[in-house]
This record gives sequence, C-alpha cells and structure tokens, in this order.
Amino acid sequence: MYRKRQWSQRIRGAVAVVAMALGLITVSAATASAEQTCSGSTRADICLWIRPIGGDMYNVHVGFDYKVGLLDAEAILAQPGDPVDAWIIGDDLFDNAEFRVPLQVVVASDLGLSADFDINVPYAALDEDPDGGDELYARVRVFDNRTPGDETFTTRSLSSPFTP
Repeated sequence: MYRKRQWSQRIRGAVAVVAMALGLITVSAATASAEQTCSGSTRADICLWIRPIGGDMYNVHVGFDYKVGLLDAEAILAQPGDPVDAWIIGDDLFDNAEFRVPLQVVVASDLGLSADFDINVPYAALDEDPDGGDELYARVRVFDNRTPGDETFTTRSLSSPFTP
C-alpha cells in the first residue's frame, strides 16, 4: 500500500542520492590513476588518494564514511565548528603531521556521516623524508561534544613515488 512520506524524509533521501551521484560518499570509488589506500572498520571507512595533476602538483583526497545513525550524524553536524578534520601524517618512528586537508563537504544521511577533504599541493609537501622513502597516511578525527574525547581513524600508509 502507498504511504506518504514526510518532506524531511524526501529531502534526506534526495540529498543522499545526489551526494552519492556526485561522489561525495566516496569510499566505494576512486580515480583510476591515483595511488590509493582504504581502511575499514565496524565504525568507519576512510580512504586516501594521491594523484598527480600536472607539473609538480598533486591532488590529495580523503574520503570518510562514519557509520552512525541519522540522528547521531545530524547531532554531530549541529555542533559549532567543523565536525571532522583530516590530516596527512608522515609514517615514521614518530608520526609527524605534514598538513591539514580542508573539509569540502560533509553530509548526514541514513548511511551515517560522510565527508570529503581535498587539497592540491606541490610534491615538496609530500616529501616527508628528505632522503627518500616517503610514507604517508590520512587521519580523520570526529568531534562529538556529547562524548568524552575525539574518535580517530587512519588509513594504511602510501609509499612514494606518488605516480599513477
């Protein structure tokens, strides 16, 4: 039997469909020419892509899907400030933060909270070991003021050279 859906349900469904179509919910797809790595758990999926875009420049993309219910995702988005952040970290004896990747879009849906981060950087930003052998991974933190501490998720490391 046909049942009318509330406008909020229709809007949420439409946003989720558009987000998936535009690639905003990104864990399942990647640019074919990119170096990539993904990590998944019962709580979240996170992917890191590094791809050359010409000259000495590289695009760094982090895709993140946080597996929470719609109400939790909406509550996280309603907080002041960015609900998530992403950093590229050098994978060494001591892990050092190389640079922050700016948040481009974050959405709440029945699938949880999904975020995309992007930045274009010169190769020097990816060169965390001057003697070669660069290893980088992405770290995403979720800020939820309703719980103590932040939740942190990481990808596996990518190793240089960062070429297709």
